[in-house]
Amino acid sequence: MAEMLIAGILFATALVAVSRISIASLISSSHLADRSRIEADINDNIQAMQKGDFYYTHAFILNKGGEEALQRACENPPKELSNHLQGTVPQPRLTTITRSFDVNSAPGILRVIYSFEGPERQIQEEKRIIEMTPNFAAMCYKTR
Repeated sequence: MAEMLIAGILFATALVAVSRISIASLISSSHLADRSRIEADINDNIQAMQKGDFYYTHAFILNKGGEEALQRACENPPKELSNHLQGTVPQPRLTTITRSFDVNSAPGILRVIYSFEGPERQIQEEKRIIEMTPNFAAMCYKTR
């Protein structure tokens, strides 16, 4: 009888351990799925930003607003690109991701910052930062 009791306790302990491992792997799998969804949404948005920059050319600005618009754009290319992208590229689909623009940190560079809370408990706020040089800016510099 004592052997049966000991065997039952060992068996129950083994089942509890297996269930804990199973639960931990399910939670980990859920976090991986959430992280994959967040990273994919940010990557999609980055591609849309790069596309927006690619099509925002010297000729596009001239056709849209004339020489005055081009001169204004050339005064501060990162700010001009930021304004254009904010008006043409939608926010990331997931509302947990915030996108912001920084035109002042590096001269001539637009920094796009994606912030989000990591799905894992031990990770707080995370950021993904891309730096863009405005496509049209190369045509702003003139030699005399």
